[in-house]
Order: sequence, then structure tokens, then C-alpha cells
Amino acid sequence: MSRRTAYSIIIIALMLIPYWSLAQKKENIAAYEKTKLLFSAEKDPGVFKILSYNVYEGFRKDSIYIKAFQGWVTEKGPDVVAFQELNGFSKDKLVELAKSAGFPYTVLQKRAGFPIALMSKYPITNVIKVTEGMRHGFLYGKIAGYHFFVTHLDPKVYEKRIVEVDTLLKYILRIPKNEKILLMGDFNNMSPLDKSDYENADKMRLVWNAEKNNPGTKITNNGAIDYTAIQKLLDAGLQDTWHLFNSTYDKSAPTQLRRHHNYTRIDYIFINEALKVDAIDATLVKDDLTDVLSDHYPMLLLLKKSK
Repeated sequence: MSRRTAYSIIIIALMLIPYWSLAQKKENIAAYEKTKLLFSAEKDPGVFKILSYNVYEGFRKDSIYIKAFQGWVTEKGPDVVAFQELNGFSKDKLVELAKSAGFPYTVLQKRAGFPIALMSKYPITNVIKVTEGMRHGFLYGKIAGYHFFVTHLDPKVYEKRIVEVDTLLKYILRIPKNEKILLMGDFNNMSPLDKSDYENADKMRLVWNAEKNNPGTKITNNGAIDYTAIQKLLDAGLQDTWHLFNSTYDKSAPTQLRRHHNYTRIDYIFINEALKVDAIDATLVKDDLTDVLSDHYPMLLLLKKSK
């Protein structure tokens, strides 16, 4: 697909978004500039780019949005893409999308529900697919010497997310500490590292209203945001890559696709200490397409390629 064709598809997709969403204010201009900067080095052979993206129920199963993403990811050129909510995709449909964008290797965790998937420019080996005891499960694969874990934690109840993190850690902690490990996805849980940006009257009012208006949702414990799920990952020695390279808070959801203002950063790429030395930069990917393609922004991590 030519760059001109890709942009034409994107423009069509944007025209289909309600005007109110496009008119909303871009809240963090620095993220938009950083996105341009980090993707500008896409041809650098020494950089390994990893994109993690909750694509909102399989791009809403809309061919226009799928083609828009196809053109966008072809141009941006990450080495690996980790998907959450790849709803409606069969193995063959994922292979078709991946090959058209220059990714010869794919793994789909499951077909039903809210699938997790990987597409890669490098072989994916030692694959493990886990669904037992988890709402959406996780996917493991080894790519270019890296251990990849991709997950999507329970969207409703913080206690369930804690149990799911315990399951993840059972697998992660089996790997020798000198091996290079990544854990990424939509964790549906706020981080204690962002505590100062959440614990104010306006934000807490939004959180309490979210619980009130969505029966069965539990974000708070005794009136306070429960950070335990993410704290367990930090305590296990995993590093939040966004915090390694960014000092000012930014949200990963909602995008301009949503009307509500209950901002949150729940999409992460974690790395272990052995991989920290190779980390170059990380950002939430914000541009005109990611503003409206999903209700989450994707996360990007840049690594020095292993020799």
C-alpha cells in the first residue's frame, strides 16, 4: 500500500467520526510531538520498536478502521505489535492484516471474546496461551531473544486483577533474572506511580461516579483507589517504561472517541531490570488517527537491538 493510499483511507475514517470528538482539545501536545520524533527513526537498524494497543473490539469490526490501521502501522514500522481486544479476528484474518503490513509472523491467543494477539517481523516461538482463571488471559512468546507477555486484565473488579497479576507473576518469575522480559497490555488498573495525579477531589468524584454508574465495578477500596495489582508488578522488580522516560502525567484513555473525562493511564509496557539497559525511550502514541481509532492510546517502547 502506498503512503498516499494509506493517508486517503485514514482521512475517510476520520470523516466518519462524529464532529464533537474531533473538536475536543488535545490535552498533551508534547505527546504528539514525541510520537513524531520516535517514529521518525523507523529505518534505524539498531532500534527495536514494540507497540502495544487495545484496538477497541477489533477496530469495531469495521473494514474502514482496519484498513486505516493497516496503512498507519505499515508506515510507522514497529517490529512487534501486541494487540488487546482483537474481537472478530480469525487466525486467517490476522495473518491477512499482518502480511499486508509487512509482518510475516502472528499468534492469536483465542477466537472468542476479547482476544490477545501478536504480529511480528521476527519468528514467534515457545508460545503459551493462558485463559484459565483469567477474564481475558495472556499470551506468551519469545521474539528475537525477548520474552513477551501480553495481557488484558479484568475490567470490572480490582480484586480479580490482583489474582490475575499473581497468575502472571508465577510464569514471569520462572524465567532467569538475566533474561530480557517484557509485560504489556491493558491492565485496567491505575498505578501508584501516578497517585499524585489521581488523588484530588475532581478525579475522585469521577472515579466514584464510574463505580456508581456501572454496577459491579470496583475501583476503590474503602473509598480510595486500589493500586495493588500494579504495585505487585513493581514489587516484583518490573519497571514501568512510561515512567522511565516521562516526568509529566499523561492518560492512555479515553481518547477523543469518548465523551467522558475520567482520564486514566492503564496501558503499560513493563520491563525487567535485565532489559532496562537497552531501553531508549517510551511514549503513549498520539496523532490524528490514534485520537479516534480506539478508546485507548497505544504504548510504544524503543529498545537497542541485541547484537
